[in-house]
Amino acid sequence: MAPYHNLRFKLCVYILSFVLTLFVYSAANAQRNRGMNADGDVLSGSNSSSGGFVNQDGWMIGFNGGYESPLGEVKQSYQGSPTFGVNLFRRMGNLLYSGTVDYRSYKPLANAQQISYDDVDYYTASYSKLKGIGLYLGIAYELPISTDMNVYGGVNGGVVMVSYKITIDDTNFSSTEEVSNAQSTYIAPKVGLNFMLSRSLGMALEGRYSLGTVGANYNSRTGGSVSKGFNSIAGNLFLTYQF
Repeated sequence: MAPYHNLRFKLCVYILSFVLTLFVYSAANAQRNRGMNADGDVLSGSNSSSGGFVNQDGWMIGFNGGYESPLGEVKQSYQGSPTFGVNLFRRMGNLLYSGTVDYRSYKPLANAQQISYDDVDYYTASYSKLKGIGLYLGIAYELPISTDMNVYGGVNGGVVMVSYKITIDDTNFSSTEEVSNAQSTYIAPKVGLNFMLSRSLGMALEGRYSLGTVGANYNSRTGGSVSKGFNSIAGNLFLTYQF
């Protein structure tokens, strides 16, 4: 199980290293461009003029709110929830970089759920809310569709710190499993549309799909298990301020 974990971990490190390498390279070759990006984790900016508001290279801060639905095994026990976060953006030409901290809190589908070991015997499981704090970097490439509007596509990479509690009641035993701030890898392609509202204010709509492909090892009463990375689909609205 250790080699599997190391391979997954190295993949995540390579992706984040690639993002940082592009950032450094672009800083050395930066040029004015156009655009204004927003994303649960993207940036925006650009150059261009001729009517409308002009987007310029530089720094931006942003706030995002939206809705996220879990996928995979988590979807069997939890429903989606609103999400919100804060973002720091850096635009360099057509490349948009971002750093994001966001939060979600999934509610269980039911206060108590019947779960079977073998489709014959059942036990009752009660779930707390599943809370996740996301920490990730992002990179995107944008294409202009007007002087003050563009579309973009990119990827976010980082971790989601997951916390939840499950209480099991059975005729023969009862137990509680609690997970606190377990790191779940987050890799999410994203696409969006952003546009300027004024010289400094912008807005963006973004969709993301977190792949849930990179696993992590967690200790358990049985010695350990492998859990997939964070898997969800989300839509977000961003408000950004360029300074």
